[in-house]
Amino acid sequence: MKELKTRISLLPIHAVVMCITAILSLLAIFIPMFELFVQYKRQRIYSLFTLILDPDVTVGLRDGVVNLDFKMFGAWIFTFTIIISVAAMTLALGFQLYSDNRVKKRLGCLSVMVLFVLRLFLHIYTLSNFVTDKMIAENNMTTQRLYVVQTLTGNILTILLVFGIFACIYGALGLKMSMKLLAYPYILWIVVFTILPLALILFRAFFAKTSGGYAFTTDGFATLFANKTVTTSFYGMKVTLQEYFSVFVRSLDYAIWTTIGCLIISYPLAYIMAERTKRLHKTSSKLLLLLVLPMWMNTMLRTYAWRAFFGETGVLNTVLGSMGAISEPILFLQNPVMSDVITKLVMVNDFLPFMILPIYSVLVKIDSSLSQAAEDLGANKVQTFVKVIFPLSLPGVISGIQMVFMPSMTFYMIPDIISEGSKTTIGNTVQSFILNESTTYQQAGNVLSLILLIFVLITMGVLRNQDKEASGSGGMVL
Repeated sequence: MKELKTRISLLPIHAVVMCITAILSLLAIFIPMFELFVQYKRQRIYSLFTLILDPDVTVGLRDGVVNLDFKMFGAWIFTFTIIISVAAMTLALGFQLYSDNRVKKRLGCLSVMVLFVLRLFLHIYTLSNFVTDKMIAENNMTTQRLYVVQTLTGNILTILLVFGIFACIYGALGLKMSMKLLAYPYILWIVVFTILPLALILFRAFFAKTSGGYAFTTDGFATLFANKTVTTSFYGMKVTLQEYFSVFVRSLDYAIWTTIGCLIISYPLAYIMAERTKRLHKTSSKLLLLLVLPMWMNTMLRTYAWRAFFGETGVLNTVLGSMGAISEPILFLQNPVMSDVITKLVMVNDFLPFMILPIYSVLVKIDSSLSQAAEDLGANKVQTFVKVIFPLSLPGVISGIQMVFMPSMTFYMIPDIISEGSKTTIGNTVQSFILNESTTYQQAGNVLSLILLIFVLITMGVLRNQDKEASGSGGMVL
């Protein structure tokens, strides 16, 4: 017994995961995992064991009776599943606990992996074939009225088997545990969801699909940079610019003012909360929750609420009218200047938490003794803030700028809703290009995305250099 405990304590992590998965996959045979619904009502919860103990189901309906018999299906599913589960548990425990040969252990991991794959296949097969088309036809039902779903325990079993399969692969390959291995899933994620999409954008910006495959073309650039001008309004002034350059300027205008507005509001709030935290020696989690709470509501709903507030019959006009301040409603959203200001106000409100949180997280970690030391050296509160606190908080400020400026540059929902589609931004333009049936316009959309990406990378590079300088001054990067 003592030797067995010693062997268990020496098991590597992948072997522990494999053995636990093997044991639980056997126990799962007796745990309810399948819910039977008849006429949108749950009738019974089945495990594979209860499927053979009580295979007959009779449900009375208004227009007839539903009779189901799972005897044959349950018998052979239960038989195969229990054979596979017992074999997986025996091999997993046997090779890992009672074998000292590395080759045999790796072969054991490979064998258990095959059994886990079969167990997972049988589980999925059971779920998909629990109710057959024949049963549905015989009982005059539809797949919407007679079906089976997997319970939470079934979902857990599926995830557990997947982890078990990866643990077996790890053991079969004879890999050694290293912290570097934890980075591989993230690297795969970055490659699949970041690098590949960017490579696709780059490819589609220069190549267009033809009948013979793909051909190099610059039609997208020609469309985007065509000598076509538009006259648009900026701050009440009429300006004539190249069509898509005007879109870029408007998006940049929204992003800059959103970032500035968020910074002006966020820094004092973050500073006050940080000082409160240091003074009372407790977190300001409740205040932060109040700031983050609006984020739990859908952005579109919040934007339409703002639109209703400033609408012709909205709250603001109603209050001003009841106070006698106005004789007729003010068309805030129809006035170009007011609509522009309201759009930026709503965007500031939407992105405010993204600026507050990084600034607060840096300010709260600045040691109060630094301020006291500056005051002891003769600095007043303004000088202390300007020469000590603010420089140390720059990493948080730069992080907040990155988190606000980049998304607001391409964000188009708020301008689109507030201006009722009269203001075009980069997000709108890229969407309209990509959804266009014309190959040339689709390529122009990819070109615009590529240009925007280059602009973002340049901006990120500038901010990163500033971030390094701020970090070197003793600040902390979020």
